[in-house]
Amino acid sequence: MTTTLAEHRFTEVRTPDWSTAACRDDRHPDRWFPDPSDSFDYAAEICARCPIAVACGAYAAESGQSGVWGGREFRRGKPIR
Repeated sequence: MTTTLAEHRFTEVRTPDWSTAACRDDRHPDRWFPDPSDSFDYAAEICARCPIAVACGAYAAESGQSGVWGGREFRRGKPIR
């Protein structure tokens, strides 16, 4: 049985390996939940090199998360910036 690229991407988004997240054990957890007037450049830089950034952002959207996920800032699952 072969899988298509689209099916493979969907699987990656659904089952990310959180142990590979670039933000894991980050020493600045407050930077992942910035105030609306604060920059989220720090978190975005970390996300830019993360192997699961796409899956992380999809998880945030699907589960209604707030904060920086996958290089974007979410509020209750909606990307705001």
